[in-house]
Amino acid sequence: MLTIVDQGYISHQLGRGAYMPFVTPLPDGTFIASQHVGAGLGTPDNYIEVLRSVDGRTWINQGSIHGGQGSPEDGWAYRAPQIRVVPGGRLVMSATRFQVGGGPLFDPDSEALQRPEMLLFWSEDLGHTWSAPQVVPVDLPPERYTWNGAGSLLQLSPQRWMYPLETWKPEGYQGPPDQKAMAVFSADQGQHWGELTTIADDHTGKVLWWDQMCCLLPDGRIYTLFWTHQYGTSEDLNNHWAVSADQGRTWSVPRPTNLRGQVCTPIPLADGRVAAIHNFRREPQGIHVAISEDLEHYDLTREMVVFDAGAEATLGKPKHENFLAEHLLIAFGKPGGILLDNGDLLTYFWCTAGGVTHTRWVRLRVEG
Repeated sequence: MLTIVDQGYISHQLGRGAYMPFVTPLPDGTFIASQHVGAGLGTPDNYIEVLRSVDGRTWINQGSIHGGQGSPEDGWAYRAPQIRVVPGGRLVMSATRFQVGGGPLFDPDSEALQRPEMLLFWSEDLGHTWSAPQVVPVDLPPERYTWNGAGSLLQLSPQRWMYPLETWKPEGYQGPPDQKAMAVFSADQGQHWGELTTIADDHTGKVLWWDQMCCLLPDGRIYTLFWTHQYGTSEDLNNHWAVSADQGRTWSVPRPTNLRGQVCTPIPLADGRVAAIHNFRREPQGIHVAISEDLEHYDLTREMVVFDAGAEATLGKPKHENFLAEHLLIAFGKPGGILLDNGDLLTYFWCTAGGVTHTRWVRLRVEG
């Protein structure tokens, strides 16, 4: 059984939106969070903020990491930052940035995505200052593919790290995107990257594997959940899952779960079960949490609603019928969570209420 025991805001400000939070416990018992902010979910002015909390409940905004009050004037839009604690007491932040040239990040007419780069930022002082971005290279032909980070950076061993990604098509490429879920690996704690593995790929092009959200299970396997979508339609398929038992070198064939929830983040529990927090895009829309004992079947009879979107599930109507153009007008999403030392789940997400797009946390008690 899941019970809400506490909830509150991470960031709630008028005049700009806050998106895609990520919360990390620090070794001293405090918490650090990151998010991107801007006029819209995918607008060219997106930049990264860092926030702090002594208890995971009340947050103080530390501001932009880019050396100014907001968006850097370097020709890039920064999105989806995530902070991890790494060996030696350092922090690393993964993020993706997109070139901005006056147009949208996604062109609904050509289906092209602005050129992105996968990044790492490093901090030697627990996130008070950050290095210049380190670009993580991906060995794919740039005339055929774009690629951006998806899911979470995983430390599979002290040396071997995994950086998940997904592919799309660049401006100028004629034809449908060759979309796949992949990951690039480092053998030296993120200093160099090279090994590239495909995790899910439909060679017919009909099935898209978006937002792979992965975690490390207690037995050492990697478990990932995919938002599984039918290309050229507004139809989501059930979330699929796959596992790797050899540190990401090979993967099982994706299988469907009984969830149909777009972005779906797994959170391993201490007793071997897995909780999944996911976007529920059918009426009534919101963000739900369910638990599975076998990685495939989730208990929907005791599913918990942590956010009810009500009438603010979308921010208007798109000018194009393209599904991705529609998706850029969603008003909530990208949920995640962590298991706390006391066994509670600390979940987080972005949402819109009263016309203000902001980030929230909800703490859940897991019983039985």
